[in-house]
Amino acid sequence: MKKKSVFRFLVVAVVGVLIAAFFQGNAGAADRKDRPTDTVGAESRRVVLGFYQEVLAKRQLDLVGQYMRDDYVQHSPGLKSGVQGYLQDYALFHSVFPDLEATIYRVVPQGDKVFLLATFRGHQVQTGKELVFNTAELYRVQDGKLAEHWDVVDYAAMEAFGVNLPGGVEPSTPTDWSGTNAQRLNLLRLFFTVDGVYRIPDSPFHGALAEDLIQNQPGVEPGLDGLRDNVDSYRERFPDLSFEITHTVADDDTAVVYWVWRGHEKGTGKPLELNRADVFRVDHGRFVEHWSRLDYRAVNPFGLS
Repeated sequence: MKKKSVFRFLVVAVVGVLIAAFFQGNAGAADRKDRPTDTVGAESRRVVLGFYQEVLAKRQLDLVGQYMRDDYVQHSPGLKSGVQGYLQDYALFHSVFPDLEATIYRVVPQGDKVFLLATFRGHQVQTGKELVFNTAELYRVQDGKLAEHWDVVDYAAMEAFGVNLPGGVEPSTPTDWSGTNAQRLNLLRLFFTVDGVYRIPDSPFHGALAEDLIQNQPGVEPGLDGLRDNVDSYRERFPDLSFEITHTVADDDTAVVYWVWRGHEKGTGKPLELNRADVFRVDHGRFVEHWSRLDYRAVNPFGLS
């Protein structure tokens, strides 16, 4: 390893020992009955799920203003901000896919932010063909209403239907360390895993990942080795691979990282800029299950998962 990698490796090793001991002593902390609760996160969760249930599922567009601020900021490239901007985008998209519905798999609230792991399905009105695309949604709630939105979307699935939205990196937010003990602990696990598995080549540390990790990312083998092999396939293809974290969210049993993977293909110099979100379920102090959301437009040309 290069000197910089060796130094980072040693730092992670020392920190890893301390955090590992902390994990062992606090693995059951999230289950204590006397733990403080994230009351702000619970209210934020109520607002976001109310929006999905009352506005999206029931198509009650007259309620949008009850759930969304007038100055709502939409960070998704190509989409509009504000209540009226949202309604315009909604009308345009649903004119093509009138039965579009969302299935939500995980909800992760932390303070004023709420993460949703979701899949949208709908049928194109002209052909009847089904559109399926996966998303990682992130909302900020302010004064009981939606104030900001970020996402990672598999736009590649939309291109076959003639929907071509621009790419680009959305603005980042700082990590919130002011949550509950369980939330802070899961954020520590997340950063330790990012360094031990993703950032340092050939590191013997695997952060908080369980050896028998359940893998839900298509094309990636289950287990710790499967995840490592997937990361190594990127690193081999892009020797200068780097990772920029843009958002983190954690609750009692889940940790989420939004980030941008960048690099240049070996031999051609062709650039990679991949927006993605990775989700880890926590059980007894370990990450035991993994999901991801990618904009596959960035990786399909390279044949990667």
